[in-house]
Amino acid sequence: MGEPVVLPKFQLHGDKPHWAVRAAWISGGVLLLSIAGLVAVMMHRHSLEVEAHVAKQEALARVKAEAESRVAAAAAAAKAAKEAELADKRATALAAAEAKAAHEAPSGTGDGADATGGKGTKSSHRSHSGHGGKASKVAAKNGSSGKSDSSSKPSGSGKPKSDPIDDLLKKMK
Repeated sequence: MGEPVVLPKFQLHGDKPHWAVRAAWISGGVLLLSIAGLVAVMMHRHSLEVEAHVAKQEALARVKAEAESRVAAAAAAAKAAKEAELADKRATALAAAEAKAAHEAPSGTGDGADATGGKGTKSSHRSHSGHGGKASKVAAKNGSSGKSDSSSKPSGSGKPKSDPIDDLLKKMK
């Protein structure tokens, strides 16, 4: 036994995979990178679409709020104008009623003549006694009772109290 045994040398390629396996790994990596890039692009585009949609909704809400505020302002202005018109009508009606009541009041001459110098009529003797006439009807429409207030009621002596408007009219004559 003297001769040593020589084994043939096996040459292994090492731990390197086959070229086909390497090509499969490379193509798989490229595929994963392209999918990741595509997902990133899709997510970015979706976020832009969401931002555009939110901006559009905010703009619509802003326009709607402006329109509602304009409508509310117009309604308030119309209501204020209507209230002012009603107040003017009430003031005019009240002034007309007071003027008519002052005109219908006895002039104080004692002979029954009215303020124009003509003969007094039946309607000219209706002053503030509350027996009817347009002044009490206008007062009833305006929300007050059909009776006159205490300043226009006759006093205990039978003469009506002097009305400030009547006094001013007498001073102007």
